[in-house]
Formats: sequence, structure tokens, C-alpha cells
Amino acid sequence: MTEFLDAKTIFVLTGMFTGLITVVFFAIHRGVYAVVNGVLSFAWAYGFFTLFALLLLMRGLLHPLITVVLADTALCLAVLMIADGVSRLKNQAVQRGFYRWYLSFCLVAFIYFTFLNPSFSARVMVTIICTVGIFSWVLLMLWRQPIRTWRLGEWIFSMSLLVSVIAAILRALTALVESETAMAMSILSYQGTQANYLTINLLATVFIAFGLIVMTQDNLRRDLERLASYDALTGVLTRRVILDLLDKSMAKVSRTGQPLAVMMIDLDHFKRINDNFGHRVGDRVLTKVIDAVESVLRKDTYIGRYGGEEFLIVMPDTSLEQLLEVSERIRQMAAKTVVHFQQSTIQCTISIGALIIDATNIDSLTDPVTHADKALYQAKQQGRNQVVVAGTSPESSLLKTEST
Repeated sequence: MTEFLDAKTIFVLTGMFTGLITVVFFAIHRGVYAVVNGVLSFAWAYGFFTLFALLLLMRGLLHPLITVVLADTALCLAVLMIADGVSRLKNQAVQRGFYRWYLSFCLVAFIYFTFLNPSFSARVMVTIICTVGIFSWVLLMLWRQPIRTWRLGEWIFSMSLLVSVIAAILRALTALVESETAMAMSILSYQGTQANYLTINLLATVFIAFGLIVMTQDNLRRDLERLASYDALTGVLTRRVILDLLDKSMAKVSRTGQPLAVMMIDLDHFKRINDNFGHRVGDRVLTKVIDAVESVLRKDTYIGRYGGEEFLIVMPDTSLEQLLEVSERIRQMAAKTVVHFQQSTIQCTISIGALIIDATNIDSLTDPVTHADKALYQAKQQGRNQVVVAGTSPESSLLKTEST
């Protein structure tokens, strides 16, 4: 291998490849991937890799402060920025204080072993320590996530990191048993085993980039799926998703005969809140009321935003008695919800129109939402802040407090 791929060729290839990947990551960041955390850090990481390779090839032409200290520091920063990007991608805390100490350590070490106590082997050990330490930290970060949830990107990236760490450790062990004369040479003069380790590192750098790109694609896909499935303001399901779940729940009623409860919720006089306090305050009220509603729902219950201040709730395996109990808890919890704005205290009640779907009406029921909406309209007409269940007697279906 080393007969046709020497150290200088390896670094030329490294500079060309990492430069291309830098452009790719910056282009990705400027596009739709800008919403994915970490992409900009990956761009800077491969930019530092490129800077390292270019400065390394200029050794002997420029001052060692640039071609040695700055180059080696760029390599260590590239490793750090990969860790930074993965931290952001996984929504984990970024330790700014550690970054400052890390950069200071690298600069002091490289200046010391370049000018005060020149030692090529010591500089190599510093870069290996940084690479092994940071990449091991990233691997631990990934392994905290259950492996069964890994996608292709995590597998490519983690395996590439592992290969890079093993190659760095073997390179360090090889360097320890080599003579000082052999280690005193420039890295551009590497041959034999050390050149093979450089080739492995180049290949690992390639696959690390592939893994990062796939990971960003996976995260973007998850974000887009989340945006398509959940309402951006309240965090509940979108209209399309909740209606799809309603259809599936009705199909289950047809198979099992287990009753299904459907509720349509509307905030009373919500337009007044928007008109009097503004839409930003109205959004706060809407969000807080829905949070209160969700707090009393079962885990198997679905809630989605049907439109404006209307929300649809689907409760599988729910009888009429359970529906009346839950809907009343929901109404009371919403009525207790308070939002403070300046000197004002804002309260907003809700009206609920509900429906039970079971074996007796599943075959004749074509549009349950319309029935729940009619019951909601009846609750509004009868004074608001109450529950009306479609198809039942007023005495058994009406639950209300003071009209608003």
C-alpha cells in the first residue's frame, strides 16, 4: 500500500476530500437542514480538517507557528467540533467552559513542544490523546441512546469513530516502541505501519462524514414528521392525524364492539381574549388551557387541534359513564386555569360536545365529528361552560356550572 500511497499523498487526498465535505455541510446548513442542530458544527469540523491538511503540506515553506502549532490545533479543533455537532444533534448540553480549557491546553502544549522543548513524538501524543478522548466521549454519548433505536447513520458514524480510536491507540503504541530518531522525522515522511495508520484515519474521516450526513437526514426526517403530525403552538396532534386516528378507532369498534368516546372542545368567548389582550396572550391562554386538559386525560387518549380554538378528543374503550366523568374533570380543570397578564387575570372556560360510538350506532354513523359538533353547538346555546352528549336525554347528558 505504501509503495503507491505515501504520507504526502494521503494528506493531499485528505485536504481535497475534507474541503469538499466542508462545502457540502455549509450548503446543507444554508438549506432546509438549517433547522437541524449540529450541521454548522460539522461544517466547521471539516473546515478545520482541511486547514490542517493544507498547513501540513506547507511545512518548510512557512513559519512553524503556522504550519505546526496552528495546524495541529486545527486538527484538535476539528475533533472537538464533531463532538459539538453531535451534542447539538442529540439536544444535549454544550459545555462552553470545557471548550475553552481544551483550546488552551492544545495551544500551550503545541507551543511548548514546538519551540521550548521541541518533540515531534510529544505533539503526536497530544493529538492522539485529544482524538481518543473526544471520540470516546462521543461514543459514550451515542451509547446512552438504546442501540435498538439506532438508524443507519448512527451505525456508520459510531463504527467509523471506533475504527479511528483503535487506529489512534495502535499508532501511539507503535510510536512508543520506535526509536527517537524514527519519531523525530516529519509526519510527511511517514512510511510503513505509521503510513498505514494515516490511511485508516483518512478512510475513517470519509465514513464519519457519511455517517454525519445520514444522521442529519434522519433528524430532519423526524423533525418534518413531527411538524406534520403535531400542532406547532399547542403540541397536540394535527387535524389530519387526529381524524386518521378517529377512523382507525372506529374500525376497532366495528371489530371488537368496545365503545369509543369522541369529544369536541371549544374555548368560550376566545375571540374576546384576542381582541382585548392581543393574539400573543390568546396563544398563551390557548396553550395553558390545553395543557390543563391533557393533564387529566388517559395515556391511551388522543387529542388534536381541529381548527382555531376547537379540539377533538378520541377516547378508546370508554363508556358513557366514563365519558361523563372525564369530560366533567376536563371542564373543571379548564375553568380553574388562570393566565396573568400585566394587571389582569384571565380565565377561559370551555364547552364540550360529546358522542359515544358503540355497536348500536357504528353502522349508521357516517360522520361522528358532525354529531359531536352539533352537541357542542347545543352546549354553547345553553349557556357555555358545560358538557352535552349527543343522543342522550338532557338530564343524563348536561353538566354545567355558571353560564359565561
